[in-house]
Amino acid sequence: MINTSPSSADLKETVPGTTRDQNQKSGGRSGIPIIFVHQHYSFYLEYTLRQAAHSNPDSPIHLLGDADNNRFPFLIHHNVSDLLNSETDWFKSVYQHQSPNHYDYELFCFVRWYLVKELMRREGYQQVFVADSDVMIYSDISHYVNQAGLTKYQAAYNVGVDYQWVRSASGHSSYWTWEGISQFCDLMSNLYTLPRFITFMDQIRAEKIIKNDRAGISDMTALYVYYEEENSRIRNLSACLNGSAFDHNISMATNYDLDEYEFGLGRKKIVIKNGHPVAYNLLLKKEIILHTLHFQGNSKNIIHRYYTGGGLLGNKALREIRFRASVLYHMVR
Repeated sequence: MINTSPSSADLKETVPGTTRDQNQKSGGRSGIPIIFVHQHYSFYLEYTLRQAAHSNPDSPIHLLGDADNNRFPFLIHHNVSDLLNSETDWFKSVYQHQSPNHYDYELFCFVRWYLVKELMRREGYQQVFVADSDVMIYSDISHYVNQAGLTKYQAAYNVGVDYQWVRSASGHSSYWTWEGISQFCDLMSNLYTLPRFITFMDQIRAEKIIKNDRAGISDMTALYVYYEEENSRIRNLSACLNGSAFDHNISMATNYDLDEYEFGLGRKKIVIKNGHPVAYNLLLKKEIILHTLHFQGNSKNIIHRYYTGGGLLGNKALREIRFRASVLYHMVR
């Protein structure tokens, strides 16, 4: 894969991917670092960030955010503005907006991966786990990575069985090595600069028009292209492995396969057993442990029900009252 970005030449403060001592703020925690990226403050951060810390006491938790969300003393906070560099400037200069979402929103969805790379470079991290800010993590990620042999891969994220039809994959729960994130960041720039990728992207855009697919081009498109390019070196976290999987979206019966899990009231039927969500897989005809739950969209309003950490009793009670009041209002309106 050709690297047309300035990353290699311009960023020389540290040797990337080395075993340099971790940031002193990590308190000597040696587990795989977990990274969240979020702008401004949202109520569900109280749950997702604490859930990650609860399930991963040996991992440093990083939040790449801003002044509005610098309020969690149990993690390491970074201002996004401090992580911008020549690579992010380069990508902004070549990016072409082709999405129904707002320009700034979609651009940031791409840029966040360069922020993850820059944090890894500064901290000398060789591997990290990245979660969207609406993802609840229930497993010890370091234990899972070793048990599942993820170190044999350069990346791992969520891919559905229909990924070639939708031309999309998701990084809401994703594992990255230094090699993997570096290649992916190079590829994102190449999508807008190299002829063969430009032609491929034109083909994808044409298909979306024919299919009346209004999703447009996003970083999920880039993740799909990367999966096509490096398929054998990327693990699919949506697929079941040894009786477990990572949730694609709690509001969908589909995970890897279509209509894969029991579904009701607009979401997967989930039971918490021994601190882990469990869902019944209709195709395998057995219960599957889910390492994460992804509360996309309106499902965030029930995220408090699935929190397994300590504290937040008052917050949970308030969220439940607000949710029930909202349901009642819409029933009688």
